[in-house]
Amino acid sequence: MTSRRIRLVSVFAAGALLFAACSDSDDGGGSDTTASETTETTEAPSGAWAVSTEDCADPDAAVAPISGTLKVGTVVPLSGGTAALAFAPVAEGMKAYVDYANENNLIPGVTLELEIGDDQYNKDLTPTAVNDLLDGGVQAFTGIVGTDGNLAVRDTLNEECVPQIQVLSGSPSFKDAENYPWTTPQLAPYDVETKVYAKQLAEMFPEGVTVGLYHVNTEFGLAYADTLKEVAAEYGIEIVEEQTIEPTETAPPTAQLNALAASGAEAIVAVPLGSQCPTFMKEVANAKAANAGWDPKVFITNTCASPLILGVAGDAANGLYTSNFLEDIGDPAKATIPNIKTYLDYMTARGQGAIVTTAAAGWSTMEAAVAIFAQAAASEAGLTRASIIEAARSLEHVPMLGREGVVLKTNGASDQATAESLTVVQYNAAAKTFADVGSLISDFES
Repeated sequence: MTSRRIRLVSVFAAGALLFAACSDSDDGGGSDTTASETTETTEAPSGAWAVSTEDCADPDAAVAPISGTLKVGTVVPLSGGTAALAFAPVAEGMKAYVDYANENNLIPGVTLELEIGDDQYNKDLTPTAVNDLLDGGVQAFTGIVGTDGNLAVRDTLNEECVPQIQVLSGSPSFKDAENYPWTTPQLAPYDVETKVYAKQLAEMFPEGVTVGLYHVNTEFGLAYADTLKEVAAEYGIEIVEEQTIEPTETAPPTAQLNALAASGAEAIVAVPLGSQCPTFMKEVANAKAANAGWDPKVFITNTCASPLILGVAGDAANGLYTSNFLEDIGDPAKATIPNIKTYLDYMTARGQGAIVTTAAAGWSTMEAAVAIFAQAAASEAGLTRASIIEAARSLEHVPMLGREGVVLKTNGASDQATAESLTVVQYNAAAKTFADVGSLISDFES
């Protein structure tokens, strides 16, 4: 494969992953599912969305048969500080599912090889990592972490017609089949997540609720803030205070929390970024202690809801509300659910029992990718780069670790978001588990 030079793109979004590493729910809807049944390989229906290869840099390569081995690439922060600590287990989860898929012959006649690049959670390094993987023969990418990194390589991967599936970001910018047909998202869109919180607040406060809005001043934070403002009246929400924080700010947001407390808001919807998450949680606890009688319901972006981040916050994270579409792998009560037991046993046998909560995000991401590869391989065209992206846009997949009722679905350009159903959950810092708050919310499925 010839060397590519991915051009750097100016990007402003700052989404993160950690979407499901600590999720909670029920049995996942597949309690009797065996290893050979976890990935469906049904052919896409006639008349399904089809990709054009006319504008590809190498149209013939886009439709060339892939046989024997499929080289899959991803880019994850493996070094560079806090991000590496959070995301390295996600990469291990991806590796584990690739081995699991190969051992169980989930794509008959095809062996998966996973190559992982390291961008240190720095969008300026993502193009180099992707270039290196392309030069090494990678034929499809899945699970690249973060909004900025994915945006930095999206143009070139689409020009090269290399699938960029299961993007680990909820930014609505990745729902753009017209301009970027070779890119599909994995996470629930941030606007859907916000609407789920609004619906839950309306159920908690049927007479209406005052809300304080706190968010990082980036495209990531604004995706939540703008959506909440858009739907506030519909759900009886009055936004009485809005405070922001810059993405590079590391100091505790004391002034912002003082303003939120002074507003008397009955609830807070919070969208901090990365290491700002535990700092925000601790500052909320401080503000509550300093303002007797003020005890707002705090809803926080599920990008903050990883065991590592919540562990850093300690007791300050207790009682927080967030959301997820996967099971709470860290809850001992879930360990006997067949699909979860399969996962836990497999990871433990690999000597990775200590990282099962965070690794679950990588396992589930790669599981969805393998379902796509298997569907592509079973199609009339067989396994090609083009059939992979077509399968990614015509998916119906029940994840092993998903909560009951969750189906990951796409339908061409009309339904581009893979996950759009979430359950609101509340964190118990002492038990380090999540309790369901209500049932799965599927109102915002496309």
